[in-house]
Amino acid sequence: MKKKIIWMMISGLMVLTLILASCETKTTEKTTEDDTDDVVKITESETTTGPTDGVKDEVQLPPDLPKYGGIHTFVGIEPMGFDPAYTLSVECKHQMYGYDCLLGEDWSKGPAGTGEMEGPFLGLVSFLTGEIAESWDMPDNNTIIYHIRKGVHFWNKAPANGRELDADDIVWNLQRQFDTGPYMNMNVTKKDFPTSIQALDKWTVEIKLPASQGSTFMMMSEQVHYSAPEVAEVHGDLKDWRNVIGTGPWMLMDYVSATQMTFKRNPDYWKYDPVHPENQLPYLNGLKCLFITDASTRQAAFRVGKIDTLPAAVDEATLLLNENPALKSAEFHTSGTSLWGRIDLPELPFKDLKVRKALNMAINRQELVDEYYDGKADILCVPYANDAGHSSMYTPLEEMPESVQEVFSYNPEKAKKLLAEAGYPNGFKTQIICTSAESEVLSIVKEYFLDIGVDMEINVMETGARRSMGRARTYPEMNYGPVVESSFPFKMHMVRSESFDCFSYWEHPYTRGLYEKAMQYVGKDDATLCKMLKEEYAPFVLENCIGIWMPAPYTYRLWWPWVQNFWGSTVLGYDNQECYTHYAWHDEKMKASMGY
Repeated sequence: MKKKIIWMMISGLMVLTLILASCETKTTEKTTEDDTDDVVKITESETTTGPTDGVKDEVQLPPDLPKYGGIHTFVGIEPMGFDPAYTLSVECKHQMYGYDCLLGEDWSKGPAGTGEMEGPFLGLVSFLTGEIAESWDMPDNNTIIYHIRKGVHFWNKAPANGRELDADDIVWNLQRQFDTGPYMNMNVTKKDFPTSIQALDKWTVEIKLPASQGSTFMMMSEQVHYSAPEVAEVHGDLKDWRNVIGTGPWMLMDYVSATQMTFKRNPDYWKYDPVHPENQLPYLNGLKCLFITDASTRQAAFRVGKIDTLPAAVDEATLLLNENPALKSAEFHTSGTSLWGRIDLPELPFKDLKVRKALNMAINRQELVDEYYDGKADILCVPYANDAGHSSMYTPLEEMPESVQEVFSYNPEKAKKLLAEAGYPNGFKTQIICTSAESEVLSIVKEYFLDIGVDMEINVMETGARRSMGRARTYPEMNYGPVVESSFPFKMHMVRSESFDCFSYWEHPYTRGLYEKAMQYVGKDDATLCKMLKEEYAPFVLENCIGIWMPAPYTYRLWWPWVQNFWGSTVLGYDNQECYTHYAWHDEKMKASMGY
């Protein structure tokens, strides 16, 4: 059962050569030395790319000293579109780099500052601060007032030409999202839509909402990215990447489908580093976001220093760190991925709790953790990850009610009995969609299911097609999809049928009632919200087996030591993905001294 990795270095390097064709290729001799000052000279025989004019003996600057310059290269996710009125906002990935939100992450509370915020935790208002909105008020349960920051400018690009953003721009973007944006329509129920959005003056926006304003407040604050209205006025929409204009730190300069996005530094960006307030952000000169889906190709690029950071699974991280101890790394606990059967289709067996419970009890999770993940995985990781950030809402399995503990027990005989009681004494056949990378662990699950008479066909799909089907929720029976509650605790995605992350199509009066209750606390009372999620929500969804819960392997982020002011977390605040690129800097002298 041991997980195996086949290194396809030759084909990987061929693909890498096409992606990084602009870089000169040289063969160099290098020797590896490990020294105590974090200055590492790598010297091994390999074909590499980039500057390799020999190892230079230079005095390195302290890693906590800010430095300007350098291009940061990393592997990202390709956008599914560029106009959030037509494509889900979270799939317009360019916005994560080049746009601002009303509210954002409070970098000063992270590792660079006070250290109050640990890891990639999202959703608590106490960790948010003003971005485009300098501040905000909730004078009553039906009103939100945003005070817009002066001095925020759109990129200096026609037709906006660097003009200053004001309240009218906020109103235009919000109205467009609620009128046509699919993201709002799939994540906020119509009854929670604003009843009015208006500019009280040039720097003040007032929004009137129904009493349950929590989710809508967070969506407007940190999941709407603000574009220049002139683009739609001139071009009709924002669909062409060449036309997009935001206010953020990175200006989109090039996009090649299935290959990469390239950004350059916005010299007029309004934000300064809260830890080093004299320094205008960003520190880097540019970003190169590569779309590399093949793991061996990513690893090959990272090995030769052409990728600066790399997300890695357990085996990848172990191998690369053993090869090069100079690499930096961070370990994260997640909620992982689970199996979801469609409950909304009465002809399928998943509507019966006994069936869902039987499938859960057929899986030997401890064996998966010990033998497949080499002990580096959490058995109970749903709905929230077992980490410091989620400690206020996480309960260990041994402290959960007995009804929950039974769901996570391995008991195939009891599982067969439950199937018989549900009317399936001989089991049944089903099918699940997944990617090639996901099929390995599912083949093990398939064997567990066969032991109780359930024959699960594994339908392997190309990554893009799988992603589209998962988002549209058009899979015929089962989906191997992520548990997103850790990322967005209060939104309760997996129990609201209108959410595109509700993979089982679950809907129940109890969970709907909890959601309505949570909305009273979001943006106001983190402590009460977390207590409710921990004590009332988590046990219910677990014992009702909304999903077939899987262990979550630890994930890792690796980076070269020249990437500084970075601790591995790429998501801060509520949904500010990749915001670390605003604050990280490169030590280009260190990079050169290492032969890259």
